[in-house]
Amino acid sequence: MIKGAKRFLLCVVLFFFQIVVYCQSDLIDSVVYAHQVDFKDVVHRIIHVKHLKPKEERKNFQLSIYPAVGYSSNTSFVVLGGANALFTLKGATKQSTASTSLTLSLYDQILFPFQSSLWTKNDKFNIILDARYISYPTTNFGLRGRSKLDSGYSINFQWIKIHSSVLGKIGENFYGGVGLYFDHFWNIKEQGIPVGRYPAALQTAFEHYVKRKIPNSVETSFGPAIKALYDSRDNPLNAYKGAYLSASFQSSFKRWGSDTGWSSLIVDGRKFFSFSKKRQSVLALWAYYWRTFGDASFLQLPSTGWDDSWNTGRGYGQGRFRGTEMQYFEAEYRFQISKNGLLGGVVFSNVQNYPKELFTSFSEFRGRRDTGITKIGAGLGVRLKFNKYSKTNIALDVGFGQNLPHPWIAVNLGEVF
Repeated sequence: MIKGAKRFLLCVVLFFFQIVVYCQSDLIDSVVYAHQVDFKDVVHRIIHVKHLKPKEERKNFQLSIYPAVGYSSNTSFVVLGGANALFTLKGATKQSTASTSLTLSLYDQILFPFQSSLWTKNDKFNIILDARYISYPTTNFGLRGRSKLDSGYSINFQWIKIHSSVLGKIGENFYGGVGLYFDHFWNIKEQGIPVGRYPAALQTAFEHYVKRKIPNSVETSFGPAIKALYDSRDNPLNAYKGAYLSASFQSSFKRWGSDTGWSSLIVDGRKFFSFSKKRQSVLALWAYYWRTFGDASFLQLPSTGWDDSWNTGRGYGQGRFRGTEMQYFEAEYRFQISKNGLLGGVVFSNVQNYPKELFTSFSEFRGRRDTGITKIGAGLGVRLKFNKYSKTNIALDVGFGQNLPHPWIAVNLGEVF
């Protein structure tokens, strides 16, 4: 299975490379798109507010603000407010983005991220920041590929994440550079461990991994990163054409203040095909590879839904599978439902593979050793056009995983990838 998974990953990378170099797709005419209807238009008509002139709306700064009540399988019901902006800095051709939000959930979760990607004059530099404060009880199912749903229990923690990078232009749409990654977890506590699931002689997966019956309540990782990027997308929020391929290698050093020395490699590839110039008809493909080396923090191991965008594995709960290596592929078809562009839809399918499972003392109990795991997810979603000029959508997705009793549900502002 491991050799087959590696061949699959190599084929995906080669596939994306050929697409990046040779292929181009047609884009929906911007004039056609500008005359469509979005949520703001609907509100203006309901409350009889005079609409801004098109010239005023097509300026190089589009801001979407959204107070809302939402729901997802990972957070239950939430109260959230936030904003995202799409803009072009003076002298640049690529569009910059910035977004932030504050989310409070019924699971006592707090999420406060700020993310930005700025393109400077002549697109010479790309400055990236991903900063987050998170207070997050999350479900852990251990490191066993064949873990059962009833073996889940909660790990509660607080987390400060600051990942910053500066990339310089190497060639047309190609960039390379360096960054600094800092992650600090504190108040780490295991809660609600199922009675009888872990006998006294055995340990939970967390305890087994850190080799302590009572794990540390604090974990810190800090070190440099090397990054490479190719980005030819027409819109970073909702691409209709182009490709995106990034690779980052991060190392955390004990002499820099990290608890352990370890590294991670992440490769993220996306390609978009548009089949119509008059209405949305887009095939979007996403490949994601995540591998750790050394004694990585348990909470930073590759895991379902724990990628930087928290979107891998639609159909499965966050943290459902965890290991040292994750391979992921997803395909989504995006289409227009209403003629005015207000409503759209998607159908998607994905596969996640953990070829090198970590074994806990429980999974090796009585001679049993679990192996790697491959799981398929699929689903569909509805899109409501929130801002037609930035192409920002409100996304409602319902996903289904193998052998799961309930569907997975999530609401986002913007596309999943």
